[in-house]
Parts: sequence; structure tokens; C-alpha cells
Amino acid sequence: MYESKMNQLGKDIVAWRKSKGFETSWENMPTKLMLVVTELSEAMEAYRQDDKDNFREECADTIIRLLDITGTLEIDIEEEVRKKMFVNEGRPYGHGKVLGDVKPQESKKGGFEDD
Repeated sequence: MYESKMNQLGKDIVAWRKSKGFETSWENMPTKLMLVVTELSEAMEAYRQDDKDNFREECADTIIRLLDITGTLEIDIEEEVRKKMFVNEGRPYGHGKVLGDVKPQESKKGGFEDD
């Protein structure tokens, strides 16, 4: 059977992690999830320092830790992402909220919703 790239990468990461003597399991999941948060915090620090090389590295560390989790738990992460994006597709623009990071949607007459 064809293995998706993300799922295969997860399996590769699991094998690498085991070869280094580390364990990921349901029992130590709180620790593993907090390590994901730690990598995101390190990415934020790299952003604050305008260190784009380190920012990219910390983003990669985050994905490595997440794929280790999904690979260990045998989660078909590509399928889960597809299913979640299908749900997200049905949500309104900006999820119906006005947030600082949501740009106003242009109306059909060329202006903005607030016009």
C-alpha cells in the first residue's frame, strides 16, 4: 500500500527517535505535548530576535515532535488534516469574528464589509 509522505516521515522519525534511546507513548504524552509547546516558544524567541534561520529550525523541530507523536500513535495525519480542512472550509470568513489578524473581506461592490 502507498504510504503518504507525512505518514512515512512520521514513521522515519519514530525509528530515529527509538535509535537515540527516547520513548514516546500515551503514558508520557503530556510531556511530549509540552515539548511541542517548547519548540513553538523557541520559534517565537527566534522571531523576536529576527533570526530567520533559527526560526525555520524551530518550526522544523515542532513538526518533528508532532510527527513523532502521530507516528507513534499510528495516526494517519494526512487524512486527519484533510478532514479538518474540510470542516474549516465550511466556516465563515474569519470564523465570523473580528480579529486583529483577519483582514476585512471586500464586498462585491469593491469596498469592505463595513461600507
